[in-house]
Formats: sequence, structure tokens, C-alpha cells
Amino acid sequence: MVGFTVIVCPFMVQKAGADTVSSKESKTKNKYQRFHLPQVLSTTIFYLNHNSNMDQTEIAYELMKAAVSGVSKVQTLSYIKNTFNLTEEQLTQILNLCNFKFKPKQINYKEIASREFQIGATQHVYPFTQFYTFNDFLTPKDCQTLIEESNKKLRPSTVSNVKDEVILSRARTSKTADLPYFTSTYLNEIDNKITGFMGLDPFTGEIMQTQKYEPGQFYKAHTDYFYPLTREYKTYTEWMGQRTWTFMLYLNDVEEGGETYFKHLKLKVKPKQGMAVFWNNLYRNGIPNLKTLHEACPPVSGEKYVITKWFRSWPLI
Repeated sequence: MVGFTVIVCPFMVQKAGADTVSSKESKTKNKYQRFHLPQVLSTTIFYLNHNSNMDQTEIAYELMKAAVSGVSKVQTLSYIKNTFNLTEEQLTQILNLCNFKFKPKQINYKEIASREFQIGATQHVYPFTQFYTFNDFLTPKDCQTLIEESNKKLRPSTVSNVKDEVILSRARTSKTADLPYFTSTYLNEIDNKITGFMGLDPFTGEIMQTQKYEPGQFYKAHTDYFYPLTREYKTYTEWMGQRTWTFMLYLNDVEEGGETYFKHLKLKVKPKQGMAVFWNNLYRNGIPNLKTLHEACPPVSGEKYVITKWFRSWPLI
């Protein structure tokens, strides 16, 4: 298995608006879109811990930001412990302050799959596979702003592994930039637009991540979901669970090459500025859909910028 595309917090590395949908649960979930997500995070942690030591509360806030970004539990706790020089007992106290939810006994994957997107979304019909595109999801101005923001934060792309360490691979040669919604109002607005369009709880979403491909750079065939019954699966799904939907946004046209190739669907998607491509990585029963295997073909001429946001099966807060 080629390593997964993954997300990064501002301080650590992990491998691996539009109208909303009309389903009953989506209307309930979309109430979150009224809020500024960074404010929700801040209010949550300080409300829970108003009688706690302020230093502990501030550390718990840093832990919470990492956790809800999609960073694995093992990496988050290791970072917090080492950065703030905590004992195991202190780390446990900090973790308890966050009051995270436990994994639900049952996950309604059928409901997660039941999306009704606004007019303009084009469904590409394949047996038992949910795949869509949407033109002009972002304006050229927004695309350029996000490219400029991403260029400030680029680093070599990494791949997933059992210990969630920083590992590079010859199978993935692009660069990556992380765009956490809690670092700016603008990024929060873009993140909310994606989440609102999908009609999903915003706290099931990982932070947005940009991939930049220069001519000749690529990411070999991979899946976004985590393979069940593997050690990596436990590492990456202990918090927030399996990846469900992937939402990709092309930020620029590519002169030649740079397609996203879905081998089993016999589909090549040519990058088009502002266009969104989104699919469910699972079947409606929650079993991973191998037909979502895809690769990032190398640009032949010109650079390629694409934003990806992954959603998970349950929220921590």
C-alpha cells in the first residue's frame, strides 16, 4: 500500500458560501456554520475548564486544536508531552480536561453517504460509487489567495506509517502546506464553505491541506481511507475514525498533465481552476471502496496546486 495523503497541524506533522444539503441531519449539523470555528474551540475548552489552572487550560487548548485537525492520538500526545515537559500523570490530566467524545457504538455510514448537493453538482455515475464534480466552487481571486497562503508554508510531503513518524517516500514527491481554520478568519470562511456544502459536522473534518506539484512531481496510486485490520488503521483512526468523504479543489489550470487518475473508474480529471471534485471513499455500509484508488499524475508543463479536505466518521467534540 502506498502511503496516504495526510494533514499537518501548524506545530506538528501527521502522515497521512454555497447552500447546503437538504437532508434532516444536514439541517441539524449545519447550525454549526453560524459560528466562527476557532471561537467554538476556544469557548468549548474554557467553558469546560473554568476552574482549572490556566496553564493547564492553555495546554489543553493546544492539544484540542491538534486533535480536531485530524492529527493522530499518538503524535498529538507525544508532541504535547515533550513540548510542555509533562509527566504521564500531567498529560492524563490535560487530556481529561479536553473531555473528548468516545467512539460511538454504532456509526451510521448510510447517513454519512446520504448527501443531496445543490444544483450545479454533477454526479458521475458508477456502480456503488459516489463521485461528483462542481465547477467554479471558488473564484479565481480566492484560488490565487490560497496559492499565496500555501506558498508560505510548503514542506516536503510525507506518507503514513505505523508510528506516525515523519517519513518521505519516492512514491510521493510533491510539497504540502497546511491551512488550519483556526489560524485566520479567511481560512475559516473557506473551510466553512466546504463543510457547509457537504452538509457534514465541521468537527468531522480534518484541516485543509494544499499539495503543490512542480513538473515531474507525482503521488503514485493510493487510497485516502485507512486499511482496516492493520496497525496503521489503529494509529490513524483511534480519534475521529475512518475517512469518509474527500473534497478536492483545483486552484489553477495546468498547461499539460497533472490529471487525477482513478484507475478503476477509468477516469482522468483534468485540473480546472476553482473546480471541486469530491467522492465517498466508502460504500454505504462503511466498507472501503477500492474503486476510489487514485493517483496524482505529474504536470508536464506548469505547476499544479490542489486543496484537499478529508472528513471522518465521528467527531471528538
